[in-house]
Order: sequence, then C-alpha cells, then structure tokens
Amino acid sequence: MENATSFEQIVNARRSMRVYGNQEKYNPEIVKKSLDLALLSPNSSNMQLWEFYRIRTEEARKKISNFCLDQSATRTASEIVIVVARPDKFKQSIRFNLDSIESPDNFEKDNSKKRRRLYYSKVMRIFYSGDFLFLFSLIKKLLVFFIGLKRPIIREVTSINKKVTIHKSVALAAQTFMLAVKAYGYDTCPIEGFDSKRIKKYLKLSRKAEINMVITVGQGTPEGIFYPRKRFSYEQVVFER
Repeated sequence: MENATSFEQIVNARRSMRVYGNQEKYNPEIVKKSLDLALLSPNSSNMQLWEFYRIRTEEARKKISNFCLDQSATRTASEIVIVVARPDKFKQSIRFNLDSIESPDNFEKDNSKKRRRLYYSKVMRIFYSGDFLFLFSLIKKLLVFFIGLKRPIIREVTSINKKVTIHKSVALAAQTFMLAVKAYGYDTCPIEGFDSKRIKKYLKLSRKAEINMVITVGQGTPEGIFYPRKRFSYEQVVFER
C-alpha cells in the first residue's frame, strides 16, 4: 500500500508545467535516471523503436524552442527531451530480440524459443517491412478479411496500423519518463505544437524517423500551471460488462 500511496501522490501532483524557474538549481542527473526508467516501459513485441534526444545547451534549447513556436514551456525549460519513433530501425530490433533468445541467461523452454524465433524472423519482418504504394497492406487486409470470416484475427495489419502501434509504444515510454521526473521532484510538459521537419533536420534524423513528442523539463513554478485540472468523471468514461 505504501507504493500505491506514493504513486497516487505522483500522478495527482503531475501537471503540465508551462513556466519554469530556478535553473541554477536544476539537476540534470534526474533526466538520466528518468530515461533509464522509461526504457523499462511496456512496448509492442519488445521492438523498442524509440530514441530520446536530450537538448541541454542554451544554444540548442533556443533553437528547439524556436521550432516549438517559442512557447513559454520551451523558453524557460532547463532541458528539453525529444522523443522519436524509429520505424526504420525494425531490422535492428528484430536482430536484438533474436539474439536475446539465444542468450545464456534466457530461461525460456525450447518450444517457447522456437515460437519466438518464428515470430521475429517471419511475423515481425512482414509487419514492419516497407509497403510500396500500399499494395502489401491491401493484400494483408484481404487475407485478414477472409480469415476473419471463420475465426478471430488481428485486423490492424496495414502500414498505417504499424505507425499507430509504434507511436503507442513510444508514448508509453514518454509517460513513464514524465512520471519519473515528477517522482524526482521536477516538472514536465508534453509539447505537440512544433515544426517536426525542422526538428528532424536539426537532429539529423532519417526521413522515416518521426517526432512523437517534445517534453520540457525543469523546476516548476506556481504561475506555470495555467488552468485548473478538469477531467471527465469515472462514470462518464468507464463502462463495465
């Protein structure tokens, strides 16, 4: 119960901070620790198609802030973390998982190893491979339609679904990161208003890399919370069967 109480306090205390202060007292080590925890986040098939870019120097922060339309959260932040989805690194992730199956410390049974080898070498390779003119997605959708007439089947198989799957996993890591930062006594704000093209160019990212989120970090201030927190009630959004 002690852990539950602490977690409740962290979740209730986390707010999107739009004005930061006390930069001279900022401890950048908390971002390293928080990112270490973010890397433990659940993600689809353990593909871990994410990267995190720490923007720490004053010059870099000003540049990124400009790309974020010079919002107060980016102008006053002590650090900015850019969370990136990397669908183009799926082959590296497949290799990583296949190697982990053969690792000496893997305690799986042989039949489980066999299933996972097939899963990563075949299923994941098919799901994450390129899709020229959406033709491969169309073929997969047709297969799913006919198979689905007889039995339950996963229906999200197109290249668009692939993008959604990756970004869901990356967003889970972003949320873990923000909660961790709050646990260490600092604040964050997820930013969605930004010029992704300019940020990608500045970070020298590949064409297929995608900016998932820009997160500002720093010491919160009372004036940094712009609005009272309002949420739909439990009864409005939770349904039971």
